[in-house]
Amino acid sequence: MSAAHGAAGRAMRPAAVCIGLCAALLLASAGCKKQGAQTTTQAAAASATAAPAPAADPAVDPALNWGGTTPHDRPPLHDPLIEQANAILRKADPGFDRFEIQYVTGDLDRDGRDDVAVEYGIGEDGAMRHVAKRIRVLLSRAGGLELQPDQTEKFADCPALREIRDGRLWADGLEACMLPFPRTLAYYQFEWRNGALVRVAQETAQQRVLSRLQAMRAAVLAGEWATLDRNLRPGPLPAGADAATADKKPPDKSLAAAEPVFADAQRRRAFADALGLLGHLQLQRLNDHEALASLTKPSGPEAGERRLHIDTAPEDGAVDIDGYTYVVDARASLEWPEGDGVGYHLRWRLIEGDLYLEEAGEHDLDGLES
Repeated sequence: MSAAHGAAGRAMRPAAVCIGLCAALLLASAGCKKQGAQTTTQAAAASATAAPAPAADPAVDPALNWGGTTPHDRPPLHDPLIEQANAILRKADPGFDRFEIQYVTGDLDRDGRDDVAVEYGIGEDGAMRHVAKRIRVLLSRAGGLELQPDQTEKFADCPALREIRDGRLWADGLEACMLPFPRTLAYYQFEWRNGALVRVAQETAQQRVLSRLQAMRAAVLAGEWATLDRNLRPGPLPAGADAATADKKPPDKSLAAAEPVFADAQRRRAFADALGLLGHLQLQRLNDHEALASLTKPSGPEAGERRLHIDTAPEDGAVDIDGYTYVVDARASLEWPEGDGVGYHLRWRLIEGDLYLEEAGEHDLDGLES
């Protein structure tokens, strides 16, 4: 089991909404700390009510602190594990929650008990914005949580914790802690070994695009294509919103619905076949941020070009989706022929480490601008 409490701070609401929400949460969480993605059980237990509160102190201005400003925010949940971690951290570092803070929970050391990893901002006294981040790990023992040595030095970039899953800590490396919309430089996985975090996997944005596409292909081939609905929307769903919730709201208030791309069996097969063929090719580097793989069948019923184009520095570096702004770390376009001079394409955005559908549709085989 893994749960995240907080947000990495890369998606923001309009300022008026941000300030209102942050003020409403101040009584429930000093410093307007963020509450993020949660398991279904946790979401069901969440209470969305909050008492009115006075205006936010400038030291925790939501526009600078990002407290309560992301689409994954939830009112604080009563979590004994997090409360215990808070108490321990407050003794070790009394001002640890002055700036942005993020918790992730799950079994990190594979002993069957949930542990806690904490990411929090650090900065000068009286500052309105953190300039760096610190990473602390608390492991569950027979007597409760035990604080481990500081793990910040294990991260080469500004760390953004995502989750603890499969005995690993998953985290992003951001280009800078001070930027409001930082790009992701790398995607990391850590394991707990010999009393410290050890990096066991790392991906660039291009590698993450490829691994996510291959994971989608595997789901399609396994007949689990319905599980990809979350990727067939333009961006992440807010915490607690699922496909049914999103699609049943009135049209003027609904979140963007999933595109029925994989509802057609022939199209599913074409998607899997195109990725299977292109996956055997070496990407051709076009410049410092674009790469291309292309394969053309000259004849037969499946004649035409299969093409994968990846851009890790897209022009739309940030995009508004469902009222929130997200950083786009890469864009990928996959194309294949469908016969009679017509092709089909899927265009994806890499947001927060996962792919979300930007565009899908037919095109003339004379060409499609990537």
